[in-house]
Amino acid sequence: MNKKTGFFFVFFVLFSFKTFALTDKIYKELDTFTQIIQIVDEQYVESIDEKKLIQGAIRGMLETLDPHTIYMAPDMYKEFKSDTSGQFGGVGIEITVKDQMLTVVSPIEDTPAFNSGIKAGDRIVKIDGSSTKEMTLIEAVHKMRGPKGKKVVLTIWHEGLAKPVDIAITRDIIKVESVKYEKLGDGLVFVRIISFQENTSEHLKKFLKQTQDEYGNPLKGIILDLRNNPGGLLTEAIKVSDLFLANGPIVSTKGRDQKTQVNDAKANSVFETVPLVVLVNQGSASASEIVAGAMQDTKRAKVLGTTSFGKGSVQTILEMGDKAGLKITIAKYYTPKGRCIDGKGIFPDIVIGPIQYKKDYPKAKVDEISNEESDESAPATKGKPPTLQEYQKQKAIEIFKKSL
Repeated sequence: MNKKTGFFFVFFVLFSFKTFALTDKIYKELDTFTQIIQIVDEQYVESIDEKKLIQGAIRGMLETLDPHTIYMAPDMYKEFKSDTSGQFGGVGIEITVKDQMLTVVSPIEDTPAFNSGIKAGDRIVKIDGSSTKEMTLIEAVHKMRGPKGKKVVLTIWHEGLAKPVDIAITRDIIKVESVKYEKLGDGLVFVRIISFQENTSEHLKKFLKQTQDEYGNPLKGIILDLRNNPGGLLTEAIKVSDLFLANGPIVSTKGRDQKTQVNDAKANSVFETVPLVVLVNQGSASASEIVAGAMQDTKRAKVLGTTSFGKGSVQTILEMGDKAGLKITIAKYYTPKGRCIDGKGIFPDIVIGPIQYKKDYPKAKVDEISNEESDESAPATKGKPPTLQEYQKQKAIEIFKKSL
């Protein structure tokens, strides 16, 4: 073993003993690893970059776990931590790796990606001409970020298309209005939560209280729209759920060696008995799935739409000794009945998707069915069928109309 390879071996062993107790099995595999390094260092056809080799090995190791466990080299981790508000922009999408492909969880409403026609479930094949096949999530985010006003070209594979299409998107500073509202009359309200941000629950509570005061009577029904909501703050998802639940668990988190942490509802809201329908679709993920799952498991609300995305894991970020970063999954979310959201999603009580839509509108075009991001407040064109999103909303309203 030469001096350089010997250094790698000593580094890994010392680091491992310092961090955790090595099992015999891990030690044996680590010995194999250092043997491979030695062979590559001594026999590979070209000279190697040792640092690049080790970082590649780390990334490969983490890729066997899940797409959210990621190694960040020191320069990327430094940028990850830095506050770039007002200097760098983005396109406004939540992404993940699904079936080994970079996938859009959801475009965030009123952002460049949303306005460019990016949809939940789209596959991102290239970013500015670079293949995303070997790209980590953090690398993809890094490439999509950039100065406000500068374009980035995403090569997108929409479901149902024969080949990918290039979509040029102009970056902007992403500022999202968290909650939008609509009064439907007859004591009904429609609330769309676009993402769970700081004070989302307070904005929602304030609107519901003001509307109830205007109606002069308790609300007769709330449609809570979580479609294309990629998630956000867990604390706000819990607070929103607490507005509609009198007691019992909302969500629990459990890691490998941790006690289950349960977040319970508190009986402190006047909206705990107001009839409720929750809308979800493929773009509903993470925090929005926590709310939908809590409402469904407790039978507090009917969940209507299509199966949600299925992202229910908790990550933490650790700083390494060389100023690199490690983002690692440490726990998973569970609904009140103990269902794991991750990889499964929330299956609605009432399925209203393209199949149901086509039964009522057999002549509707594909783009009308798949237009998940339409503006429902815009007046419908005479003679034109509603979009799928409008159709789902109509079905939710019908549930309340039958009981009024």
